[in-house]
Amino acid sequence: MKNFLQLIVLTTIINISLTACSQEQRQEIRQKIQEKQVENTIKKLPKHNEPMPEYPQIKSPSELSNEDIDKNVQYVTTQVVEKSNKIIFFSKEEQADGERDLVENKENSEYYRSILGTTQDGNCAIQDFYSENDHKQIEPVIVKKGECESWKAQPFDGMAVWYDKDGKVELQSGGIFWFRQGEPKKAWQEDDKGLVSIETDIRPNVRQTVFVSAEQPADGERPYAVECELNEKENKIEKFILFTKNNMVEKFSFNDNKIDPSRLVSWTENGYGFIDTVNKEKVEELQKLALEFCGVEK
Repeated sequence: MKNFLQLIVLTTIINISLTACSQEQRQEIRQKIQEKQVENTIKKLPKHNEPMPEYPQIKSPSELSNEDIDKNVQYVTTQVVEKSNKIIFFSKEEQADGERDLVENKENSEYYRSILGTTQDGNCAIQDFYSENDHKQIEPVIVKKGECESWKAQPFDGMAVWYDKDGKVELQSGGIFWFRQGEPKKAWQEDDKGLVSIETDIRPNVRQTVFVSAEQPADGERPYAVECELNEKENKIEKFILFTKNNMVEKFSFNDNKIDPSRLVSWTENGYGFIDTVNKEKVEELQKLALEFCGVEK
């Protein structure tokens, strides 16, 4: 009976204290109670010892250094065995089908192409410029022989960096691509949605794609990010990690490109790891996101 009376008195004191508090103070007390409840719930979840994945750090293409550019120019020029450095044509703006009308002189053109020379294999080292101010439209790259005069030619070797007329890196329609023997090995692109980094052969036949949202995070948070590793030879997802806006991390396991909901691993902001569970609708939503982001054909 005594304990019961003490409980009544304590409850009365708490209620009086809450009543006397401001709305902000009451909200703060409720929030602390909720946080404690979440903390207790997490402690009851099955733990795992896998370390928390690191949040991806991607250098923006706009931060490309002159040293990187100089290294590329040096790389391309060392491939040239027969120097040329002459203008091979002038052209108008690109048409809808990707072609460009050639013109006879610079005054009537939008762009012009200079051939810097040929390589041992007969490929061409080229560079395009804006006719208006002679600013470079692309860094020197090597294209395959027979494609020197085609605007549809894909870079074969070198670091392809596209610029606008003011000399700024053209991120939305271009970006930065490292080509080796006709294959893009690394790429950086940026637009209003965020920053994308792609790197091939991080392991044999495995391509890594990372996206970091451009959305401005709230104080104490960070923008969400997605990371995927795809075995291109087998067309199978090997890793898919989602970094959410509330600083939690979720790592998904796959079986034949289908999420295994029994093996979903999550981490809290402080790095506490546990085996998570998600409902069927959430699994389907995440499944669609993974397939689209990783580029897996359904």
